[in-house]
Amino acid sequence: MTTFPLDRLAERASTEPFFLGSRLKAFAARERLDDPALAARLGCAVPVLAQVRLCRAPRLDSSATYREDVTAIATKFGLSTVALAEAAKAVPVEALGPAGATEPAGAVLAARDRGTTS
Repeated sequence: MTTFPLDRLAERASTEPFFLGSRLKAFAARERLDDPALAARLGCAVPVLAQVRLCRAPRLDSSATYREDVTAIATKFGLSTVALAEAAKAVPVEALGPAGATEPAGAVLAARDRGTTS
């Protein structure tokens, strides 16, 4: 399977909270969805996911701006607005558990185990 530059860019953008890709990545992990299943849930073809992931994540400052951003993205790419609204919700990292961790569990535990020196 060939990886296209846009796919690689979208993959990298999915690690940055600014991009919608980061929220879609968390949603897909939480729901155990691969790209075909995520695309089906959103109502688009798999190749469209790269473009969607590169969008700015919907603003969370009010429900009106969130709804406006979700509607704009859904309209642009022909997605289900309801499905995108569900997938684009910000979820606290703590709620994701070990699967949402960005560092190995040992690193987190080691940081907690470190004693204070006076």
